[in-house]
Amino acid sequence: MPPFDGPGRVTLREEILSLRERQRRRRRSRRRRFATGAGAGLAVLAGGLWPLLGAGPQPGGHAPLPICAADSTTLRADVDADGHLDEIRDQNRNASGSVVFRKDGDRTTVGVGDARGFWPKLRGALKEDMATRGAFGDFDGDGYLDLALFYSQDDEGDSPRDSMLVHEVRYGPLARDLSSDRTGTIRTGSPAFVSGVWVTDSDHDGRSELQVLQSGGDGMIARHIGRQDDGGVSVGGEEFRGSDRPETELGRLAFRACAAR
Repeated sequence: MPPFDGPGRVTLREEILSLRERQRRRRRSRRRRFATGAGAGLAVLAGGLWPLLGAGPQPGGHAPLPICAADSTTLRADVDADGHLDEIRDQNRNASGSVVFRKDGDRTTVGVGDARGFWPKLRGALKEDMATRGAFGDFDGDGYLDLALFYSQDDEGDSPRDSMLVHEVRYGPLARDLSSDRTGTIRTGSPAFVSGVWVTDSDHDGRSELQVLQSGGDGMIARHIGRQDDGGVSVGGEEFRGSDRPETELGRLAFRACAAR
């Protein structure tokens, strides 16, 4: 006798179809939960990384204000083109100074070391004896202050370690994290350690020259000069080689003295 399929009775085929449908619903539910969790995780990760990647206030569009030297270690310039003069300080003359941004009575200080960016910081964390050096000058002559930035590894004894993670010029106006949408490469003859940088304008053409102190090996220091060239700064021409570090100046040699207040 054939099986009876009366009311309230479920066939084997219907039971299998129902089971398959429940399985599909569970899989869709798991995918939705995974997608939601992954999206939330990415949002948290992005939120955590964003400050490290750099999200400071962007520069304004104010015309360049005159750049001047308050003394041999302090410049005054409108770094972020907001119409307010800021101060660039390097009291120890070791090219690791800071910018004090001023606006409406508020002050925000950003060090040259903060300008490296997230990925160079991450890569540099895996190495020892890394150091940041930076100098501010107007390399392209547009009236805005630019930043020449190096991040390199110090010598091991008298032997250079060729690890230079950052060698770039950031053209002004700069954002308040010292970043810029317009950058160029600083082309050097070697990736050896950069112990010092400063700026000059020996020919008084309104374009800063970049003075670079770089390891020459065997305890020697070489001084090179760099100038704006082909969208960046080209460094070459050995000016000095010796074991004594030459005296450096921040602004006095490149910009006129500020007027008395």
